[in-house]
Amino acid sequence: MHLNNSYLKKTKKGKVVKVVKERYLRDDIWSGSPLDPECDPASHKLSATAAHYLLIDTNVALHQLDFLEHAAVTDVVVCTTVLEEVQHKNMSAYQRLRSACAAPAKRFFVFANEHHRDTHVTAAEGESPNDRNDRALRVATKWYSERIPQDKVPVILLTNDVANRSAALADGLRAMGVMTYCRALRKDNPELQDLVAAAAEDEEQDAAAAAGCSHGADGASAADDDVAAVGSCGGGRAAKRKKLYGEHLPLAELMAGIKSGRFHQGTLRVSRFNPFEGWVGSESVDTDILLSGRVDMNRAIDGDVVAVELLPEGQWRGPSAKLPGAGDGGKKAGKAVAERDAEAEAEAEVEVDTDDEQGLDEVAEIFQVAPGEHFNDSAGTGKQPTGRVVGIIKRNWRTRGYCGSLKPQRVRGGAANVLFVPVERRYPMIRIQTRQADTLMDKRIVVVIDGWDADSAYPRGHYVRTLGVIGDKDTETEVILIENDINTNPFTPAVHDCVPPLPWSVSPADLADPNRADLRHLVVASVDPPGCKDIDDALHVRQLPNGNYELGVHIADVTHFLKPGTAMDIEAAQRATTVYLVQRRIDMLPKPLTEDICSLRCDFLNYPT
Repeated sequence: MHLNNSYLKKTKKGKVVKVVKERYLRDDIWSGSPLDPECDPASHKLSATAAHYLLIDTNVALHQLDFLEHAAVTDVVVCTTVLEEVQHKNMSAYQRLRSACAAPAKRFFVFANEHHRDTHVTAAEGESPNDRNDRALRVATKWYSERIPQDKVPVILLTNDVANRSAALADGLRAMGVMTYCRALRKDNPELQDLVAAAAEDEEQDAAAAAGCSHGADGASAADDDVAAVGSCGGGRAAKRKKLYGEHLPLAELMAGIKSGRFHQGTLRVSRFNPFEGWVGSESVDTDILLSGRVDMNRAIDGDVVAVELLPEGQWRGPSAKLPGAGDGGKKAGKAVAERDAEAEAEAEVEVDTDDEQGLDEVAEIFQVAPGEHFNDSAGTGKQPTGRVVGIIKRNWRTRGYCGSLKPQRVRGGAANVLFVPVERRYPMIRIQTRQADTLMDKRIVVVIDGWDADSAYPRGHYVRTLGVIGDKDTETEVILIENDINTNPFTPAVHDCVPPLPWSVSPADLADPNRADLRHLVVASVDPPGCKDIDDALHVRQLPNGNYELGVHIADVTHFLKPGTAMDIEAAQRATTVYLVQRRIDMLPKPLTEDICSLRCDFLNYPT
């Protein structure tokens, strides 16, 4: 069966073009399960003894990758509907999802539902692309449920979309949210709940609150009962909370403002010495625009591409001459904040006594009050253009996460809201929920940011993994590598395939190459230290007939083996350089090439340049 799909697309130059794609529907696409009697055995990837199969939606694939990558999450069906949408929205997430699908132990099966005659879905008139994709996933879930005996291995649609989950339950399918699923597995894998992105929990709690916390209501799944219990009958984020920051303007309004000159686009660079000050460089302004305080930064963090509105010239000021919290100004500012924003302090989950100077300093540090208080010190370096963030054009939150530790505080048993303090001061503290607070207090951990609401003093995130004990040499080394985005993964087989097999020797054709000079008659001395394995630098000195001296520099010619466009070339470009630490080295190229073939060893013929 043959179909034509067409849609309108806006190009990078701003033109709108019509794209037509042909799609061929087949009936010989398999489910990947040995429990399906019609499935080709060669395609079996899912386990016949699994407790259940999970079929995930796009939002789970985009935002819950840390959960999906956990060893306990196996036997997952990834529809091409999800893969295509993830690839379009986030290439980094797509690559991580593809890696999970390629891992044999994970048993992630890619089901080509968009090309199957029984599971392809055509958009109905007036149906949005998102609703159409949700319906396609429900159709795929139903197809799996009909092919696989549900008394042996039930199929569960995993989605945090309340409407999609409700529609699936109405169709007689099994469906639940990610946090609910994790709670069902908490006996054997209690750490799973910490890996769930905060947005998922908020959605489920809001859904429970909207349902009036009717525990065990008709038509609700057992999972919803668990969510309702956590929601605490109208709790969660459904309650009214005071806005601490201004709302971000829509992208269309930001683009129009930038075009008209009202707003200025640039990348936020936060000071390493004062995390409450930053600068935005914009081509439309001759100098950097100063952002002073969290309020003016408006939930933007270092690296975000933002739209900035200049303040009136009378409100311009210079960079702070004092570090945050220094002197009595910080205490006075903290007292002003405590008196004016008591409700906001409570929402920020900081217990503050207005008579407690230490608590007031903490509040001052978090909120960084109005311009002129504490930061606009008279010892400043002069006024410069000052502005405030009105919108985020592109978030550049780290997918690899942020290294740091938990802020010391008293915690009770069970799930606790705690503050994570990044080792890099340019980033704000992050609020996470964990059941391991006591265990993690003396550890270096990795946390990712999930979002930052206007009514929250901190961004919200979730725990990813533990690196080790604070102060341990190996732990702190790992922190350095992660913070500097150093790739420590082993080289892939495709990269190793680019290296000639050992033992290697120079071929006669290479010896006859007119572009190479035979320098074996010279005395060449290495300048690398004793014990070095990759000897890639050497010198020679000889006296010329005219009495002058010739100094020759010999460098290992790795480019002879590093061909453009190969897997090794791409990997080397990404790594950029070999990284040397005190007790460790991270190579840019595979060791057989650098330590054997291209190493300038004694009595070994190779290619210096």
